[in-house]
Amino acid sequence: MIDMTIRLTVLAVLALAMANALHAVIVFVRFARLVARRAPHGGLSFWLPAFSSVRDARIWLGHWRALFNSYDPMLAALRLDARTVFTRHIHLTLLSHTWAIALRAIAA
Repeated sequence: MIDMTIRLTVLAVLALAMANALHAVIVFVRFARLVARRAPHGGLSFWLPAFSSVRDARIWLGHWRALFNSYDPMLAALRLDARTVFTRHIHLTLLSHTWAIALRAIAA
């Protein structure tokens, strides 16, 4: 009985982890599209910078700060989705470990 419960729990955790991973990919694609719309050349300078001096690196970091500190509703929705993905992952990890410890205590 305990073995079956553990197997079902593992399958449920894996299914939720896959759903969370899919949601994370969707959030990343939405973010990449937002950066591509805002920056010249499809945002290539954001993802693959070419620094020739320290000043260029500071300018690049300034662009990222300006992007993240903007009050764009699309970016706010992306931040909320990213927080949801992250907190869901942490919750799933803690819950699965707690459940495994409880099952071991019951089986012992």
